[in-house]
Amino acid sequence: RLERLQRIVSKLQMESGLCEEQLNQADTLLQSDIRLLNAGKPPQKAAEIERDLDKADAMIRLLFNDVQTLKDGRHPQGEQMYRRVYRLHERLVAIRTEYNLRLKSGAPAATVTVPLGQRPRQELDEATLRYLQDLLAWVEENQRRLGAAEWGVDLPTVESHLGSHRGLHHSIEEFRTKIERARADEMSEGAGCGRGRSPSLRRPQNSSKSRLRHLESLHGFVSAATKELMWLNEKEEEEVNFDWSDRNPNMTAKKENYS
Repeated sequence: RLERLQRIVSKLQMESGLCEEQLNQADTLLQSDIRLLNAGKPPQKAAEIERDLDKADAMIRLLFNDVQTLKDGRHPQGEQMYRRVYRLHERLVAIRTEYNLRLKSGAPAATVTVPLGQRPRQELDEATLRYLQDLLAWVEENQRRLGAAEWGVDLPTVESHLGSHRGLHHSIEEFRTKIERARADEMSEGAGCGRGRSPSLRRPQNSSKSRLRHLESLHGFVSAATKELMWLNEKEEEEVNFDWSDRNPNMTAKKENYS
């Protein structure tokens, strides 16, 4: 068991390094496009940035699954690996937020870096509105993914879906701080997004909790069923390979077993 957990630690160390490289690449492309935007030129690498961020997102979900395995196994490096993956997740969120606010919205970098207290009211409202729209887009995308997610047909696929969803669920739980910020902005800045829309940001959290609970229940059932099937396969193999001829001296014992 310890050897298996140590292999997971080694895997986490290697794959978290690869994920960091993926984020570095996305950040480099993003900064290059922001410079183009500030110079009045159209960005060139938006599709590549989104692809790199999506790859990093998928990697981080799988890394969270491995971290959970370490924690469940009470490995001494479980907490350290968790912090390492969590920092990657924080960086992913930061890069994606900067990408949404600066590149997708077309806002120059100066608009984002000016202190809030020095910005014109209209600019504040527009920035807050863009931020809320980005949050809502994130919610709708993850709600769609939750609705279309599969459950798995055997133990390996159920375990894969469970691991992937644990990573997504962690992201959704961490998203709560952004929800609270969105609600505070909506109340204090009066952004034209309309009151009462921020509660919709909580939909994925409820859906995710429900899916996680059902996946864990399904995993328990499929694990037990798989053990039973393995037992049946063993017994079937015994029967298939058994010498059923009268010359078999063990036939009497076999009859007694059947009775």
